[in-house]
Amino acid sequence: MTKPLVERFNDAKGVLARIDAAIVRNSPNAIPPSVVRAFQELTAHTVEIERWGALMDARSIAWSMVDGLEKRADQHGNVPFGANRVKFHCARLVGIQAYVAATWALADSVTVVAARILCTPDGARNNADPPQLVSHFVRQNSTKKKTSAALYESIPQTFGWPICISYAIRNHFLHAGGYANGVSFFAGDTIAAAFQISADGWAHVLALAEAYGVETGFHRLGASGLSAPTADLRSVLVTCDRELEDALGVLLGSACIGLQAQVALILGEDV
Repeated sequence: MTKPLVERFNDAKGVLARIDAAIVRNSPNAIPPSVVRAFQELTAHTVEIERWGALMDARSIAWSMVDGLEKRADQHGNVPFGANRVKFHCARLVGIQAYVAATWALADSVTVVAARILCTPDGARNNADPPQLVSHFVRQNSTKKKTSAALYESIPQTFGWPICISYAIRNHFLHAGGYANGVSFFAGDTIAAAFQISADGWAHVLALAEAYGVETGFHRLGASGLSAPTADLRSVLVTCDRELEDALGVLLGSACIGLQAQVALILGEDV
């Protein structure tokens, strides 16, 4: 990871604040009022960035539910869950669902902000097809009319495969509860199985990921990036979501820095 995502958020807030300052410093005669309003609509996304911290916190809490969960089981196979003790496999399902839901709520929220700058007007402001990470920046058969040429190639080919694995896991658990065609995603419901992925469960996720229009080589992980993926779902999520966070950082940073450069150049200031 090049920089923690929370630091990218802080960087973005700083850039947007500098853009606002430049506009105020040069108003009202440097650029038309309509352009000022358009830029300030974008810098107002600082409010959204503040909210992302709460999503990050919620995601961390969800992760704490599944991290070491099997080690907290009693002799009956029950684990702590709030004020109760429940079957391990029930807590495992709820924990994974909470984690992937929080991860992708964050991803899509960041994407909405970045898309306002990096996507075409139709891609950024279409309420029937709102900006989402996979549809607008990864799935190549749908991004070509929504993003710039540089992003169309670089984002999918650098981050596409781990992003789509993460997205496939998210969809599998939120829409199907981790079951498909009567087959469980996990190798079993016992403590001994822990978070081990079944061969059929992994094959189903791979099929979902491939359907999102990326190739298995679209990553920067190296040969061992997803080695032994069926050993533990948590290790797969750590690997994939590290790449997901870097991709979000690239998109957010590109959007804010690009906007800053555009405003400076229009105002006749040094970039």
